[in-house]
Amino acid sequence: MASNQLTPECALLSRFWGKQKFKWMQNVQVFCLANREGLFASVVNINHITTLLLVHVQVSWADFIAVAGAEAVLVCGGPKIPVQLGRVDAKVPDPEGKLPEESLDATAMKQCFQRKGFSAQELVALSGAHTLGSKGFGNPTVFDNSYFKILLEKPWSSSGGMSSMIGLPSDRALVEDDECIRWISKYADDQNLFFEDFKNVYIKLVNTGAEWTRPV
Repeated sequence: MASNQLTPECALLSRFWGKQKFKWMQNVQVFCLANREGLFASVVNINHITTLLLVHVQVSWADFIAVAGAEAVLVCGGPKIPVQLGRVDAKVPDPEGKLPEESLDATAMKQCFQRKGFSAQELVALSGAHTLGSKGFGNPTVFDNSYFKILLEKPWSSSGGMSSMIGLPSDRALVEDDECIRWISKYADDQNLFFEDFKNVYIKLVNTGAEWTRPV
């Protein structure tokens, strides 16, 4: 089955998540590797939901996280992203350092993503998810193309104030790269293009490296 086709099982999962989303969004935790205890409440919530779901459909934690991410984008006004179910949960954690450091420049970021099979355009599209949250890219609960518009303004260049705190160093680096800025400008001008490209690269992201219970 094609990876961009919504299965009946995934539709059930999406409907269930839709009924629970506002209840569980109240329990969102902010955490980092140095503060793993922040994951506890989120893990308890995911375990509770997956236990309820297993009565109706076989779903792995990997599936649930992939669908939850897509649903969060939709709830915040972004595109609808179909997610294929059937991932097998990993038996051991990923090694530390698998994610790119926030301090990388654009060249290092592109190299990191290229090693994983992602282009510069896909790097920029995925980075657009930073429009959500508290890094200063527009409304923190609205998924739109504000991230790209604000990157072009370079508000961190102004002296003092909260403007200097906007974005991660890796965000700021993208706008200084000739290849990346072309896509930043395109997405700043065309939100529909950003939504379409983000949808496609999100599907690629959650499928990359996955093991499946059935052929995809």
